[in-house]
Amino acid sequence: MTEKKVLIADDERSILLAGKMFFERNGYYTITVDDGEKAVAAVKKERPEFALLDAIMPVKNGFEACKEIKENSETKDTVVIVFSGNVPEIEIGFDYGADDCIIKPLDWDKLIERMEKLVKGDGENISNNK
Repeated sequence: MTEKKVLIADDERSILLAGKMFFERNGYYTITVDDGEKAVAAVKKERPEFALLDAIMPVKNGFEACKEIKENSETKDTVVIVFSGNVPEIEIGFDYGADDCIIKPLDWDKLIERMEKLVKGDGENISNNK
């Protein structure tokens, strides 16, 4: 069985380390980057099933990175989840093509459950329960 890949993009080192430890314990190959431009490049190169993007990052924000990933015919099937601590802005991620948008702080156990539901196509959006 092929190992699942997840990309985490955030400029907060603590989130990258926590996410990497959590996902690797759960059998995921984990790629971490600290800005949106690197996230897009990593998705193109590594082809992860999931891209978890912080909304606010240097160089290219998570919304812009999401849009670029979703508009590329080679990467559009990547499940993209945008996250932020800024509640009023988070739902605009859907306007950029995000599969889901969630609020920080991240609950890693609920996040992985959500990711699996999105892959199966049987989940509802966490943030707005559509």
